[in-house]
Amino acid sequence: MATRRSLFVAAVSASLFSLSVAGHAALTSSSDAHVTFRASGPAGMTIQGTTTDLKVSEDGGNVVVDVPLANLNTGIDLRDHHMKEKYLEVPKFPSTTLVVARTALKFPPPDGHAEGDAQGTLKLHGQSRPVTFHYEAKGAPGGFAVQGKFRVNMNDFGITVPTYLGVTVKPDVDVSASFNVAGS
Repeated sequence: MATRRSLFVAAVSASLFSLSVAGHAALTSSSDAHVTFRASGPAGMTIQGTTTDLKVSEDGGNVVVDVPLANLNTGIDLRDHHMKEKYLEVPKFPSTTLVVARTALKFPPPDGHAEGDAQGTLKLHGQSRPVTFHYEAKGAPGGFAVQGKFRVNMNDFGITVPTYLGVTVKPDVDVSASFNVAGS
C-alpha cells in the first residue's frame, strides 16, 4: 500500500512538473519591433532615434533583449554618423542588451494583460549597469505583444555627452520599445 501511494505521489509530482515546464516554454523570436530613444537639449531641442532591429531570446532562465545599433537612425545622416562613430562607438560596441530574470516578469494569460516594473541589467557601450523599467504585455496568438520603457544616463555608461556647435544634449535619455514575441 505504501509503495502504491509513493507511486501515486511521484506520478502527481511528475505531472505538475511537466505542466510547469510547458507553461514556461522559451521565448523564441520577435517581430514588429520598434525601438526609440529620445534625448533633449536646450530651448526644447529633441533628438529622436529609431530602429526596428531587436531580438528576444532566453538564456539560463533570463529573458535577453538585444538591440543592434548599426541601423539606429535619427533622420539626419551627419548626426547619425557622429552618434554611431563618436559617441556610441558602434564598430567597437555593436549592440545593447537588456537581461532580465524571467521570474521578475509577469506573463499574461492568452487573452490577458500584465504590467509592472522590473529590474534588469543593461549592457551598453561595454558597461553593465542595473536598470529599472516599466513594461506592459498582452497575450497574443502564439505569444505576447510587449511595450517597455526606461531612462538611462549616458554618463553611467561612459558615453561622452554629445555636443555640436556649442549645443549639448542632456545626459538622460528616454528609451522605449515595442515588439511581439513568440512563446509562452
